[in-house]
Amino acid sequence: MRSLPRLLIAAIALGGCSSSNSAPHGSPVLQGVYWIVGGQGTQVWSSSQPDGGLGVTAPPAGQEVDFVFDRRLDGSKIEDTVTQNGMATEVPVPSPPITVSFASGADSTPPFTDQVLYNSVPFYGGSTAFVFLRPAITGFPSSDTVVFTLNKTALTSAYNEPMLGPDQIAVATGPLTATVRVPVATDAGSVVPASFMVPIVFSTRVSAATVASFIHASSGGNAIPVTVAADATDPTVVYATAACANGWPTAAPVTVSVDAQASDAFGGLLQAPATGSFTAVGAAPSGDGGCGAVSSP
Repeated sequence: MRSLPRLLIAAIALGGCSSSNSAPHGSPVLQGVYWIVGGQGTQVWSSSQPDGGLGVTAPPAGQEVDFVFDRRLDGSKIEDTVTQNGMATEVPVPSPPITVSFASGADSTPPFTDQVLYNSVPFYGGSTAFVFLRPAITGFPSSDTVVFTLNKTALTSAYNEPMLGPDQIAVATGPLTATVRVPVATDAGSVVPASFMVPIVFSTRVSAATVASFIHASSGGNAIPVTVAADATDPTVVYATAACANGWPTAAPVTVSVDAQASDAFGGLLQAPATGSFTAVGAAPSGDGGCGAVSSP
């Protein structure tokens, strides 16, 4: 596993990305591919295996994919140095050396885009360096196969020696799942304030507008109207709140559910429903003590 500081190192170290002619001769060898989620890395491909495959199903909410080589590459074929606000910074070259496609042909709104950059810091040990691909918005399609195509003429040593390794690497992603996150239950159960925003976490990015009709709440057998909002920074999370000024009812436990067939941003479907229950507390400012529950149809 790899921890979050590696992502920070990747961002900080870009200024020293390019190889020089003092580097040793020899084609860079692709040693492994690491799939990063939540700052943690899982190896999904290894040169030590006959076909490279490790039988790993990757979590679809990928933040970054690292392609680790045994030595430095010619960074000038991967990124350009430009001056922004008086400071030199690295940007991807117009034709990236690694491109992405999906076996299903899925796409999303907004469309999937990514950046490919280079880091010469030997984070993975020895004399390694790595090329990393980051989606512009976190997440890949669920229950799909992500195919990375490597351009060997752009992944070379400082002496133009092309990389050794496959032209393509395929990684299977896991299914779309949802978790209704409520506080850990105590003797009093899962207790929240009446204004609680219920986080619903999906295994890849979703559109709040698309999943809203699949999210429901009820209390005492009656439906509660809800609003669904996106998280400001994490596209895998949406929040459900009671759609009235007084918040959740406080008289009985509340259950929030997500129906099967809700879809991720790429059209992948949730196969199993998800639920979470809690009890709201706190004095309501008026009326019935909380969000007025309405009879289920």
